Amino acid sequence: MFLDEAKINVKGGDGGNGAVSFFFLKGSYKKIASGGSGGKGGNVIIEASTSIATLLAFKKKVHHKAEKGHSGMPNNRSGRNGADCIIKVPVGTVIKDNGIIVADLDFEAKQYLAATGGIGGKGNASFVSQQRRFPGFAEFGEKVEEKWITLELRLLADAALVGFPNAGKSTLISRISAARPKIASYPFTTLVPNLGVVEFEDDTFVVADIPGIIEGAHKGTGLGDRFLRHVLRSKIIVIVLDLSVLLDSTTQTLEETFQTLRNELKLYSNVLYKRDYLVLLNKSDLVYSKEELKAIIKKFTLKTKKPVMAVSAATGEGINGFISSLYKKIKKAAEKEAQDKKAKEKLREGFKLYTLQNSGRSGLENDSFSIIRDGQEYTVKNKKLERMISMMDLQNEEALNYLKYKLKKLRIGDRLKKMGINEGSTVIIGDLVFELEE
Repeated sequence: MFLDEAKINVKGGDGGNGAVSFFFLKGSYKKIASGGSGGKGGNVIIEASTSIATLLAFKKKVHHKAEKGHSGMPNNRSGRNGADCIIKVPVGTVIKDNGIIVADLDFEAKQYLAATGGIGGKGNASFVSQQRRFPGFAEFGEKVEEKWITLELRLLADAALVGFPNAGKSTLISRISAARPKIASYPFTTLVPNLGVVEFEDDTFVVADIPGIIEGAHKGTGLGDRFLRHVLRSKIIVIVLDLSVLLDSTTQTLEETFQTLRNELKLYSNVLYKRDYLVLLNKSDLVYSKEELKAIIKKFTLKTKKPVMAVSAATGEGINGFISSLYKKIKKAAEKEAQDKKAKEKLREGFKLYTLQNSGRSGLENDSFSIIRDGQEYTVKNKKLERMISMMDLQNEEALNYLKYKLKKLRIGDRLKKMGINEGSTVIIGDLVFELEE
């Protein structure tokens, strides 16, 4: 079974809790805080692999969680970090978050960090100071939220066969490669894309047989939108037209079929519409007159300004010439793609990229705050501040006093007053509720 789309739930591991522990010096009653910090939770990482062909495995397993960080231990021993959760997907998988593409895993071993693990809570040994010689509190590990992401497989092929149902695409790919798709004389025989490796001289290239495209495919008619996504990665599009329509006056003409296919490509993606293509007239063995066939080829060549070829996938007539022309077009497109990539890399050389490394425990002074007002209650939204509060044990009086000290040091009260919040107002930050005062 072929599955090319899946929705999965991912969650990084929660951070481990910090420990509260003391040890007493031998021969005295002097105690020293010795609680270690908790370990970091594992990440959820999605990795492309050539050993997987479809997204079928995600039909059975939807939820993916990384390991939690281990709690801190006495004698200043930190807890072990949680193990990462590595999710293997086929090469060519696109990852979407809220409908937006966030990653394209288009080569082997390429990875995407789908969910980050929570940081570990500090043990009480980390809070020792001149004011707090024997801290009796520690931080909780950070709790991280789960989220849903969409995996969308787009087949990697050098060329894609696009045409109406029953145009002979499956017969064609079975003729030029070792692929053996289901072949029958009725429309929509092919329900999933098929890949075939074509040998030419000392080289090979990959061709995709895309299930039949009909009018309205870009909107999902006949599952066309799901099929068209597999054309996006191809370097060359082969528009396959069925010459048997010349024998049936009730069907669309060749010109109408060609225009319908071009319109569907344009409506689905302007990138696809502009992609290089060639026209392949299949079932040439059904045309009685060679002169008529030559006239059709000439007409389409003038119309499209692209190569137009006639073949018979059933008998093999014209197949070798088609493979040769297609190979040359693919090589030319690959060379242009390589040149464009090289030009982009050269352009980036003039820019220096800087990465700001921040553990998330500082820098609150420069962070922006958003405030939601409800009467005399003000809810403050700031991720770093909310995280700091969520990791603190608000039931512990020492921890609560430390939190007040931190908020005062960060001048949170002054900042809130400058933003128009009056004294006496109720302020809510995460699980912390307090009254703003001098």
